[in-house]
Amino acid sequence: MLSGGVPSALCPPTVLVVTDGSREGSTVAASANAVARDVLVTHALTLPSALVALDSSTYDCVLVDVGTPDVAAADLADTLRGHAGAAALVLVVDDDATIPAALEDLADLVLQQADLTGDWLRRVRRAVEHARVRAALQESEAAVARLTGIVESVADAVFTTTIDGLVTSWNDGAEALYGFPAAEMLGAPIATLHPPGSDEPRRILTMVRAGKAIQGLDTLRRTRDGRMAQVSISVTGLRDHRDGLSGMVVVARDISDRLELEAELVRQTMHDALTGLPNRSFLTYRLTQAIAEGRRRGRPVAALLLDLDQFRAANDVHGHLTGDRVLTEVADRLRVLARPTDVVARIGGDEFVLVCPDTDVAAAGRLAEQVIEAVGAPIQVEHRALRVGASVGIAVAPPLDCDAEVLLKHADAAMYEAKKRGRARSQVFDPALARLAGEQRLLAGDLRAALDDDRLEVHFQPVVDLTSDRMVGFEALTRWHHPTRGAVPPGTFVPIAEAHGFVADLDHWVLDRACRQTAAALATGELTPGVHVAVNLSARSLDEPNLVDTVGEVLDRSGLPPAALVLEATETALPRDPEAARASLAGLRDLGVGISLDDFGTGYSSLSFLRELPVTGVKIDRSFIRNAVERPEDLAITEAIVRLAKGLGLETIAEGIETAEQRELLRDLGCARAQGFWWSPAVPMAELPGGRAAARVARILQPAGTADPAPPLRSTRVSRRIIEPSAPTTVVTTCCLRGGIESGQAWLVVTTAARREAFASSLGPLHATALARGQLVELDAYETLRRVTSADGRLDQARYDHVVGSALRRLAAAGDQVGVHAELGHVTRPLLSQDVSTDLRARLHEAAALTLEYGDHPADCAAHGPAVAPVVELFAADGSTAG
Repeated sequence: MLSGGVPSALCPPTVLVVTDGSREGSTVAASANAVARDVLVTHALTLPSALVALDSSTYDCVLVDVGTPDVAAADLADTLRGHAGAAALVLVVDDDATIPAALEDLADLVLQQADLTGDWLRRVRRAVEHARVRAALQESEAAVARLTGIVESVADAVFTTTIDGLVTSWNDGAEALYGFPAAEMLGAPIATLHPPGSDEPRRILTMVRAGKAIQGLDTLRRTRDGRMAQVSISVTGLRDHRDGLSGMVVVARDISDRLELEAELVRQTMHDALTGLPNRSFLTYRLTQAIAEGRRRGRPVAALLLDLDQFRAANDVHGHLTGDRVLTEVADRLRVLARPTDVVARIGGDEFVLVCPDTDVAAAGRLAEQVIEAVGAPIQVEHRALRVGASVGIAVAPPLDCDAEVLLKHADAAMYEAKKRGRARSQVFDPALARLAGEQRLLAGDLRAALDDDRLEVHFQPVVDLTSDRMVGFEALTRWHHPTRGAVPPGTFVPIAEAHGFVADLDHWVLDRACRQTAAALATGELTPGVHVAVNLSARSLDEPNLVDTVGEVLDRSGLPPAALVLEATETALPRDPEAARASLAGLRDLGVGISLDDFGTGYSSLSFLRELPVTGVKIDRSFIRNAVERPEDLAITEAIVRLAKGLGLETIAEGIETAEQRELLRDLGCARAQGFWWSPAVPMAELPGGRAAARVARILQPAGTADPAPPLRSTRVSRRIIEPSAPTTVVTTCCLRGGIESGQAWLVVTTAARREAFASSLGPLHATALARGQLVELDAYETLRRVTSADGRLDQARYDHVVGSALRRLAAAGDQVGVHAELGHVTRPLLSQDVSTDLRARLHEAAALTLEYGDHPADCAAHGPAVAPVVELFAADGSTAG
């Protein structure tokens, strides 16, 4: 127990007896010893020893033999009082002595010597109790003072009330928060602070009486000037000395700033910073609410997802500020179209969504047309009228039964279908689109696994100098043979890689493999020095800040000279971030790598931008080459590109050369180089011109003008027949490829790349669905003829079984009947025997038992789809009907 503390009343009193050592036989000491059974006595014969005892121990009473009550006695008492703490100070003076007032003020009890003969101990005990009470009171007062200081110093409002709600205390924080001074609030009802008609005081009092505390209740309180303050209050019961409820303690804090900050954070989190529209998070929340409400009321909810057409071109050409102005104007136009119950949101760069309760499919279609019209109107930006369009996907629940995220995915799938159908149009979601999306997700997973497991292949298509017909390089192209679906075209899997975010990884893989294989072929002499390899880069790769370092590392690992590498970037990918693109391309040129613009003429790059880029060449897109011989417009564009490139000192490469006429035309226009099926499709490195492919070397190195003349061309129609595993039975006629697939048939299509593209465009989503289900296998006509031809120029049975037979067997497992559409007669490539084409066509006809007739297009007929082309005219070099 520390000096100055309050001893327990249950222990025997402890008494320090202080006597003057010269007063031997002191009556005080003797009296103390006489009651030693009731008290614990300690003797101090001098003042110093008494002070040491008081500082080291705690006593209930200090009994002092003063003797004569003079000034010295007063000093002694004062000294002891300072060290006694809470102990009772009892002074014993001589009999009949006059007791000064100073001693009476210092002492708790003054006795005379004569008093020690009576019941003096009872009087001492009473003094001890008084001393204890006094000490406890002083301690309580100190605690109250400390608490009062704390309450007055805090910024929060702290006040107390009676159990009836009358204010009994009011600190400075309460006055600052509510505006009422203490003089007005003390004794006032707490209801003064509550909004009129509020039932909150009664509810709070009920909870406090039930022994419950209220913590952090956000509510409103009325201030002296009549406004409503947003506060957070905590209320606890106030207990009296009998532990009864005597009132309440209220602590209140102004939360106006906090709520404003929270509201702003929510607004920023849930809204698009540029347009102020709800973002995807808020949209999902509101759409979820709308779907739930629609189900409860039995009403449909429509989600319209629109993507701006041509926005990227406007953004790239005119700058991001102009693009931002276009986006804000589109947002404003959508707000005008929306009803008060609709939600307009921006969920991506140029993607917007309208959520429309009580809107069925028909109403959503009408709204989509209004959206397309409104967005398509000219947008004035700095005295310039810009036009963008909108492709709109529509998903309505019901009939769809799904949550918000899935409904948005359905609308997104419909929007992409609308874009494929020609942009600036709308498309209602069809369940077939969902199946297609699911199949594409599965295909994306398989592609990612094939990339990770190194199961892709790199093939190389020769690039030929048009002046000498000499191979000067080749383009590296990715090929993927799916374990169950067979060959998957790059036009299918590259967009999937882009959509799922790993196209840059695919780029890096192709770059690494192409450089390593090319370096190895140069080192072994299979390739002559001076050839180059061209590798495509996606827009995603061009956006990577470490692109230059990545390319440099690949060159170092492979040992390929930088001059032997050309990186191809599509024209439309470069203006995404012009400065970053310029910096990356400049860094690549510093490495010594060539840069070529792929698909030139299909983008929106300004000529000044092209002039400033450190590129070394341009590739003329195949869409111009395909029709340049027959269409003056495409010829004019092709000629303009060649002249422009020459004027800028750039090399020109034409892609997609498939006929002698195209080759001669590009040569006459002054195009430097070309590639295409006229010379070779993309093949493995081992099949490129070299020691192991002498026949192909002879063809590619053959001087211009010495090739065997092609047979006369004649126009013919194409017929298709069905091949079944067994011998022919009854002849059945079907109408078109679409009708056959929809009826469960499986089809083998053998034709050119251009024709396959036309079929895919005509079939729409059914094309990808059939590929995914294994109902459709597509083979390249030239590649198929090449692969089934033996070394002596005849149809090889083993090769036929491996190439065509394996495809037919896969199709037989996928459909009830197997159909073959083969366009072979028009293939007039050198090194391919016409006899092989005839023999292969005959082999297919021998097994046929079902004839396909069509009027407008091989893929569609009047009953199964719109005619997408006039009657198909093909050219058979041998004068026969293509089978």
